[in-house]
Amino acid sequence: MPCPWPSGLNGRVIFRLQRPSLLPAALAWLGCLALGHAAETVDLAKAELLARQHCIGCHLFPEPELLDKKTWTEQVMPRMAIRLGLSPESVNQHPEADALWKSGRFTRVPLITKPDYFAILEYYKAKAPEEALSQKPVAPIGLALKQFTSRPSRFRRTVGAVNMVSIDEARRQVYHSDGLGKFLDVIDANGNWVESLQVGNVPVAFAENAGDFFLTMIGTFTPSDIPRGELALLRRENGAFVRKKTVLPSIPRPTHTNFADLNADGRTDLIVSMYGNNIGRLSWFEKQADGSYTEHILLPRSGTLSTAVYDFNGDGHPDIAALVAQEVEAMHLFLNDGNGVFTPRIVFQGHPLFGHSSFEMTDFDGDKRPDFVVTTGDNGEYPSPPKPYHGIRVYLNRGGMTFEESLFLPLNGAFRALARDYDEDGDTDIAAVSYFPDYAKSPRESFVYFENKNGSFTANTFRTCISGRWLTMDAGDVDGDGDIDLALGNYMYGPDKAIFVPDFLMQTWERSGPPVMLLLNTLRSEPAKR
Repeated sequence: MPCPWPSGLNGRVIFRLQRPSLLPAALAWLGCLALGHAAETVDLAKAELLARQHCIGCHLFPEPELLDKKTWTEQVMPRMAIRLGLSPESVNQHPEADALWKSGRFTRVPLITKPDYFAILEYYKAKAPEEALSQKPVAPIGLALKQFTSRPSRFRRTVGAVNMVSIDEARRQVYHSDGLGKFLDVIDANGNWVESLQVGNVPVAFAENAGDFFLTMIGTFTPSDIPRGELALLRRENGAFVRKKTVLPSIPRPTHTNFADLNADGRTDLIVSMYGNNIGRLSWFEKQADGSYTEHILLPRSGTLSTAVYDFNGDGHPDIAALVAQEVEAMHLFLNDGNGVFTPRIVFQGHPLFGHSSFEMTDFDGDKRPDFVVTTGDNGEYPSPPKPYHGIRVYLNRGGMTFEESLFLPLNGAFRALARDYDEDGDTDIAAVSYFPDYAKSPRESFVYFENKNGSFTANTFRTCISGRWLTMDAGDVDGDGDIDLALGNYMYGPDKAIFVPDFLMQTWERSGPPVMLLLNTLRSEPAKR
């Protein structure tokens, strides 16, 4: 199945804004096909076998009840027709047709017969519910978030275009992006402007390594298979950022960069998540003695959101965990033999509608082993209601590279979750932002603080939680008082915004939405007077 646009971004957000669609020709073809087969009786048992045969090539089997009948027949299956080679004219009409054909992800030779395709279509049409699945109860979200003081940034360059936030604890600053103007902006703990650097691309991740600053830039939020992304090296000179050089040019929509010496040669290598669109990959770049990099592909598929580095098998070598949100939607481990040769394995996997949007690795239960906190909430692919399987999941490390889902917190549109002991009571709380909340029924889902009380969680938010559309988030002590603060980034532009966002909210964000909302922890200080 074509997988959600992701999200995420540590802030993955790979929007389908103004996407040149592959659907019109496919829909026209599908209509003709349906007319030609309307009178035929389909054996649904055989059709299910066909569906299972053709739908598990790159992901888990999607059960019909995961989506409503209309979404299956009008959205998903026409896209499948294209992937299966039944509508090559749709690819030909795409402005990036040459790149798509060269990628090998599309074929001119049908992979299925038309009768078999029609049978699968009828199977999903017959078995899917008329209406969307009912939602699991979302915890009542109160307005009793007294531990944090909200402080909107005072600097506002453009209307909500922040697709990256990063807290620098040492400097007590927040770095954030302006995706429209292609700036890296810096504010202090009071939300005041410090400096800006025009970088000429769209920043999505910021990282410091050994005194160097690396800026990952996606190239374009609009899905594209033309590689316009890049990794740039920044340095500070005379107290300000300057762009020194492009480390990796022309890469396919990168979303995250990590660092490790993967082959024990004493040089720091790069691990770059190149989400791409139809064409993407996960690679590590071996640093050479002359400072150049040699690419080694770990996963030749699109959809990697971000990575974490850890010695998972205890052999003394750094391994790589990568969350992939397209095709095989799963947490992938790449086990390192010490020489930069990796063995892949999957430790947990979701069905292709999960909508993985972010993850972080943390010791959630205090047993000295790294666990995974994962969000599933990307709802940008199809114009459909919120999903009952969207929310926050915690996978506990049971040893032997075995991870078990131990916690699920329902949250419509969950996009990022950061697990910390924010109240310093000895257990792990969770702060989360939602990019696709249910604005009609529960707009407070846009930011939720889940306070852990002996294993049960209470949910609260701040009173002005809908003053922005929060896409990204970072945690750290930005004001220097010793407790953990939060920074939320406002990105108001998104897919199908007319469906998901009421007009009055869009107008509010355009008029007064802050680029960044600081949530300053008052655990060790008095709440700010405003």
